[in-house]
Amino acid sequence: MVMGLKINMKSEQTQGYDPIKLTTITEKIVIDGNKRKYANLARTLRFYGGIISATEVGCNLRCKFCFSDEPVRKPKVTGKFYTPKEVFNALSKSAKKNKCNLISASASEGTLGKEHLFELLEFVDKSDLIYVLETNGMTLGNDPEFSKELSRFTNLHVRVSIKGCTKDEYVKLTNACPESYELPYKALGYLIDNKVSCNACISVSFSSKDSISIAEEKLYNIRPGLLKSLEKEYITLFPKVKNRLEKYGVLPNKIRQFGKVMNYNRN
Repeated sequence: MVMGLKINMKSEQTQGYDPIKLTTITEKIVIDGNKRKYANLARTLRFYGGIISATEVGCNLRCKFCFSDEPVRKPKVTGKFYTPKEVFNALSKSAKKNKCNLISASASEGTLGKEHLFELLEFVDKSDLIYVLETNGMTLGNDPEFSKELSRFTNLHVRVSIKGCTKDEYVKLTNACPESYELPYKALGYLIDNKVSCNACISVSFSSKDSISIAEEKLYNIRPGLLKSLEKEYITLFPKVKNRLEKYGVLPNKIRQFGKVMNYNRN
């Protein structure tokens, strides 16, 4: 059961929270009309060969390995509200300065606040920039019309991040209700059906070769081409992440450290 933004951990272990209900609760905190909360409007990241990203506030999952702290877990006291125009201006100014044509918003869930998102994408479409929509696929998988609405934007790419390679891994990593694991796969199907540029990313630090193969087969059955653009994501054990995982007794098999993927030494 979800109580405000405090999730009853005992209840989670038996049935899990509903990410869609958590979406509604979180939007009441981080969305105000066409404004959304952000902790930062423009930072340079190395991903995709260089991208300018804003730091959103508010998410509908509680991944135990998440590197984002206050933006996800303390949305009430984190960030400020900005209009789509303010966000776009900050991103485009930084992109021009850094000679970069990719922009995004990250560290939380990108689909919260459809009005804000769509207005932001309208500004992007009038520019020469490409917006990478970072999402866990919960809302897109729950609402087929969402992808239809996104299909009208041309300067858009959607990156769907799947948390774990099997339903059991997903529940262990997020404590969400088991049935919600299928939502990002549904999201990819809806995006492809509506001809929206997209790719999948899977968190594999806690996975075995067999479970990775299971997820790859699910993606292949949606569209074989998804395997060509598939990103396999390994976590970095930042101190807060490490402490949180140790608290829950959930440890990775492999991590990314100093730019390299390596086995995790648990001693």
